[in-house]
Amino acid sequence: MHFFIKFHIFILVLACGFSISKQYDMDEEVAIDVPKDEDMEMETVDDSESLLSNVVSDMNRTLSNLYFHVTSSNATAENKTQSSNETKKLVKCKDIIYEPEDLEPSVEIINGSALAKLLQSKPDVPGRDVEADCVLVLFYARACPFSAHAAPHFNALSRSYPNIKMVALDALKHSGINAQYGIVGVPTLKMFHNGRPVGKFNGTEYNIHLFSKFVNAITGQNPQGLLVMSKDFQGPVSSVVEKETDYFLILSWLFIVVCSIYYFMESKWWTMIVEMVQNNWRESVAQHEHND
Repeated sequence: MHFFIKFHIFILVLACGFSISKQYDMDEEVAIDVPKDEDMEMETVDDSESLLSNVVSDMNRTLSNLYFHVTSSNATAENKTQSSNETKKLVKCKDIIYEPEDLEPSVEIINGSALAKLLQSKPDVPGRDVEADCVLVLFYARACPFSAHAAPHFNALSRSYPNIKMVALDALKHSGINAQYGIVGVPTLKMFHNGRPVGKFNGTEYNIHLFSKFVNAITGQNPQGLLVMSKDFQGPVSSVVEKETDYFLILSWLFIVVCSIYYFMESKWWTMIVEMVQNNWRESVAQHEHND
């Protein structure tokens, strides 16, 4: 009960304090031109009002300091973000000339040797601020459902950025390329500038809008429309999951099973099982001889 009484008194004190502080500000402006008698002021001012004024002043000062610290921290974070964005360099992509002129950009399915040839670096391009060929590579697998989900969006992305060469490589079929380009899972989207990797898509959702934000963050180019059409589901990268026999996966499972059996036979549990079987066998043999 005392807690609720104190709580209500605290609320009334705050309400009176804000009204007093507001009236005090108004009286202070008027008091500049109107002189007051010090004795009369000391007699008319109550001690409780003075105490409330001090409490309200302390609260206002505390809130002002808190607001200052919050705003200063936000301004510092904004300045850091702005400075990081300013220092980040965008890659400059070389324009691609299509012949004939009405040819529509599309994704090209390539193999490992073609990718190595496409990503050859030119020595006359020192950095990303010099125009060079930009290549966006999709590492996928035809048996992966996530790759099939990302396929139509990647097919449509080629029309949105005609100055970026977009290719796709079956990482399962050309497994030797994975270690060379640091591919540990599919689908993986990587951007190359003059044959050098400049960005990797790390999202868990695969759609054309997220792909476009990834490309825009690296190149600064704006898309020429973002539309996934019905033909994008047909190819070049197939959106249908194809069942294939993964011999490397089968070999990996066999290796895991053999290693598990080996380490189990080296453990104490295997020794206990062997001893239990031997003891039961001796007891059964002894029992059989006794019966005879």
